Amino acid sequence: MSFPGQCNKENIHNRNIDISTYAWDAEHVLLVGELKEQRYVGFINHVGERVEPEIYHHMRIELLIYAKTMTIKDVAVFLPRVPRDDCSTMATSIDHIKGLDITRGFSAQIRKMAGGNKGCVHLKTLLLAMAPAAVQGAWINNSWHKKEAYKPDPEISKQLVDSCWTWRKNGPLVASLSQKVDKYPDQEKTSPADDESMTFL
Repeated sequence: MSFPGQCNKENIHNRNIDISTYAWDAEHVLLVGELKEQRYVGFINHVGERVEPEIYHHMRIELLIYAKTMTIKDVAVFLPRVPRDDCSTMATSIDHIKGLDITRGFSAQIRKMAGGNKGCVHLKTLLLAMAPAAVQGAWINNSWHKKEAYKPDPEISKQLVDSCWTWRKNGPLVASLSQKVDKYPDQEKTSPADDESMTFL
């Protein structure tokens, strides 16, 4: 039995992050991320205020991304619900990510640009969660209209190796993919993301 099945206590808190990718056009995707956080019980917070049960964080980030290079072309932030009036000033706090590429080191850049008192921890959390989803969405946008299987990209294959257990270097999946890549040594790249797009941390 799972742990929640053994628990007879009340659900007191929930954080939900939802990320969707939309086909904007042949070269761009629109990534929409939403974070909602809800308290199910009332309590006294750390500054002595009474807090009622409600949604207290509701944030939305929209990113327009050029899929071939994973470049963020535009960004919009919406804050339908924040706990304090001062939080609303954070609506423009990540505007400067415009022009960044979602590639190796992206997460470190975001932590540096929007970490600590320079930004909102919840917007940063949402943005960091959106990065891997952006790569997946870009790949799909690049290939969903293709009518048949196409040549595997050796550069993207390198990025997948050892990214998880199934993609371990000596596993059957990597061996199978390597055989396919070896058949097309002179192929052109077909990936929407650059060589290092799989590594965010």
